[in-house]
Amino acid sequence: MNQPEEQIRLLESANHFLTAMLFVAVATIIVLFFLHFKNRRTRSLLMQKNNEIERHLRENDEITKILEQKRIEIDRQTLALNEATIELQWQTENALRLYDEVEQQKQEITDSIIYAKRIQTALLPDLSAVNEILNDYFILFKPRDIVSGDFYWVSAKHGKTVIVVADCTGHGVPGAFMSILGVSFLNEIINNHDLPVNEILDMLRDMVIKSLKQNFLLRDGMDLALCVIDWENSRVEYAGANIPLFILREPQNGEELVEIPANRMPVGLYENAMPFTRHVIPIMQGDALYMFSDGYCDQFGGNELKKFKKKNLKKLLLEIHHLSMNEQKHILGKNLQKWKGDLPQVDDILIMGIKI
Repeated sequence: MNQPEEQIRLLESANHFLTAMLFVAVATIIVLFFLHFKNRRTRSLLMQKNNEIERHLRENDEITKILEQKRIEIDRQTLALNEATIELQWQTENALRLYDEVEQQKQEITDSIIYAKRIQTALLPDLSAVNEILNDYFILFKPRDIVSGDFYWVSAKHGKTVIVVADCTGHGVPGAFMSILGVSFLNEIINNHDLPVNEILDMLRDMVIKSLKQNFLLRDGMDLALCVIDWENSRVEYAGANIPLFILREPQNGEELVEIPANRMPVGLYENAMPFTRHVIPIMQGDALYMFSDGYCDQFGGNELKKFKKKNLKKLLLEIHHLSMNEQKHILGKNLQKWKGDLPQVDDILIMGIKI
């Protein structure tokens, strides 16, 4: 092989080597560029992850702070609740102690009122004594409380029968005090004086005003019906302070209900006070006399929850007056319970009936 050919072959080999080296260099550059691009992407992803991790960490810190605040608030509320529980326990114990004290005081007051009832009952006419004076009668007596502001009084004097039905101001203890005064004054007046019925009420009024030192700011007193039955002369004398007298006659006597009106003023201080009026009414065998306080008529009940009223009492008495006094009392009591139902009794109740 000659020299030129050898040179050509060497040049070709050099070209091949340079081409190969250039290819390798290009390939290396491409690979390095790809790796560089991949590294940038990886760093970007890593940075995103780092940022996301940092965000989550910040959120977790905020959640931790919120949870810590909630824990502190719960602790505060728990402490407040514990303090409130202790306070409630103290108040409950105090309330129970006060309740026990009130119950004890209530029992003491009740015991005192029960004893007052014994005194009041002792002042009222004993029924055995009334039975000796009256042959055929009934007394429907229903105090609203333990003691009553209503009272009845029966006595015999000079062959006549004195009957009183009274309704004192108020009920319960205040009414009972007034009733004790009324009974005491009636005993004094009727036993020590011979007066017509109207003058008895006049004197009773003067004694009530004087004993209570009444003025127009203090007007306690009583409504009252006073009858004196004169058996020998077959007549009844009546005077009334806001309580009328009903007379029911038998059919043979011309069946009717006669209402003898009361003076429209109480036994006590009254602006337009005047002397009480005396009524004298002939009576016949079989007649029935009725006197009553306003408790029965003022009782609420019925389907419309209204007062019973006097007109209905008149109607009821007309229906039952032919029956015995005991039967009439039973029917009046039963009718009252039916009318009242479950409603509370609003006032003391007193009705007295006497058969002539």
